[in-house]
Amino acid sequence: MILGTYWYFDFPTDLYKFDYFEFRKGHGGHSDAPAELITNIKTECPGKLISDLKLLISTYNEGFLFIYQDGYKLRIGTGGYQLFDYDFLLVCEVEKILKKGKIKLNSDQKLENPILLKLRNDNPTNKAIYPKKNFLQLVGSGLKKYNAENSKFRLDCNLKLKDKINFLGDLKAISEEENIHVLFYYDKDFDDETNLMIFFTNGRQGLNLAHKQFVNTINFEDRIEEAMTKNNVGLGHKGGFGLYPQDGPRIEMIIDEEFII
Repeated sequence: MILGTYWYFDFPTDLYKFDYFEFRKGHGGHSDAPAELITNIKTECPGKLISDLKLLISTYNEGFLFIYQDGYKLRIGTGGYQLFDYDFLLVCEVEKILKKGKIKLNSDQKLENPILLKLRNDNPTNKAIYPKKNFLQLVGSGLKKYNAENSKFRLDCNLKLKDKINFLGDLKAISEEENIHVLFYYDKDFDDETNLMIFFTNGRQGLNLAHKQFVNTINFEDRIEEAMTKNNVGLGHKGGFGLYPQDGPRIEMIIDEEFII
């Protein structure tokens, strides 16, 4: 599972600029469609271009490209429900290849009988492994700076106030060991108890085309469950709306804060 900053509903304005590719934002709801970075081009050497793109994906093996070929006309793109910095930077590399080959845009964008080619490696970071138990929720966010969104795990829980510091310390230690770099929470203390709403996530993914930060969801779940048992943590929040954890955010670990909080 990859947690952290991504783009879906809008383009990362002021972060990236493309000469060939355009961004097509995702659509949720009934029209449900992934976001895409896509271009339509013409080339006298389609075989050479496809070979160059295959080599690119073998080098940056967490990336994905699709190609529709109709003779000398190609539609090239990448897409998904979460586009990370890695994906935008991969497209920057594709643009370098296109510019080197002096390839032209295909203004009519029509393909008669295209052949589809998918360039992707069998890489664990490309697989979304969702939480299996009933205490971690995978949640998104509204648009942040540069139109960024953020995916994170959320834990709603309650415990005795005397155990709060130790529990948060355990969660921080687990996060540091499980490739999670952002931990913050909201709380509401009452009597000798507290309600907590805790978030685990990461920042930007794939800057400089470095590897994305893969989180082993199953292992992380098991360790959080052990910490909950150790500290006598109950699921959900006690009391009514007045005891909902709204005080915060209280930050334990943070990177790329402007993209997350």
